[in-house]
Amino acid sequence: MPYKKLFELSIIHEYYRNQICPDFLIEPTIECQKILSGHRLIVKNKINGIVVNTPVDAENQPWIELADNLQFSFILKLKNQDFINFTKIDWQPAAHVIYQFSNAKNPDIEPDDLEITKINLSERKLPRGQNIFGIVDIYHTSISTRHKISFLAKKQQWQYYMLTDRETNGDEFLIQDKDTTRNTEIKFTRFKSNEAEKTDPILSVLQQQFPQSQQYIFQSESEIACQEAGIKNLQLLNKKKENSNLTVSIEHLPNPPNYNGIQVINALKYL
Repeated sequence: MPYKKLFELSIIHEYYRNQICPDFLIEPTIECQKILSGHRLIVKNKINGIVVNTPVDAENQPWIELADNLQFSFILKLKNQDFINFTKIDWQPAAHVIYQFSNAKNPDIEPDDLEITKINLSERKLPRGQNIFGIVDIYHTSISTRHKISFLAKKQQWQYYMLTDRETNGDEFLIQDKDTTRNTEIKFTRFKSNEAEKTDPILSVLQQQFPQSQQYIFQSESEIACQEAGIKNLQLLNKKKENSNLTVSIEHLPNPPNYNGIQVINALKYL
């Protein structure tokens, strides 16, 4: 029996290089599974979503007629716990609130970004403790066959805490973006430790752990989006106090972790 695509759901995330988001499991609800079975529909998984196929007759029409606005509901389960660290989102699983994605109000746009709202787990009679991120409601229409959920990457200011020895106190340090292909240059402002030592808890800990070191703080002037590929060509430059030449101490600074945007650099081994 021949089949054709009834509809497709794709999950897109700008964090990933190819924007394909592999971070979710997608499962039909019990009610949806009954509809799928009753209409002989087949759900095929793909890396970032699903494709629902229907058997068709000789005229390429669904073998079992589907009512207009027939509701298909799928549960989204998060399988990558780092997702919330690089995504612009305020999901708090402990609150038992999930996202609801639906084409109910605007079903006839192709491709169709599903509308996002929030609901409580109990409103959809879904169990707790199963890492449920959301539920997707797709209403059948003969016009729209492609639906997508789009996520934005989290943006945050980056902070580098640099440790040097006391002998470098008169040196000049700066972070420079050497990538000329970027649309916007990434710039950093440097602060000496005495400007933040009374209010910065991280600096206070570093001073206790490394009492003989000199500390510097660099902060990005703008927010930087998390990205899978990472950001290269951020160089730590050093100008010795006895001459005016800039030397490269670190060719590619490591990117701070996505969850807080803070990186400690022990520059002693590079100087």
